[in-house]
Amino acid sequence: MSPMEKHRLISRIACAAALTASLGCRTTVVLVPSGDPVMLAKPTKASVYSFDKNQKLVGPSTVIIPAGWYALPK
Repeated sequence: MSPMEKHRLISRIACAAALTASLGCRTTVVLVPSGDPVMLAKPTKASVYSFDKNQKLVGPSTVIIPAGWYALPK
């Protein structure tokens, strides 16, 4: 095998390895503008405030918010 053929073979192997490695590391990031509502993707443990029957703010209390619920700004 000539040096040129070896160089081509090594280049092809390196390119194939780089492509294979990059396919497994692909990540998509979505930035949500501040103040927009978001839907929870999985159950989330959070500290929350709530209002009692006299409209008095009470808390914080730790709760688990189920997946699918929305988080909204005040």
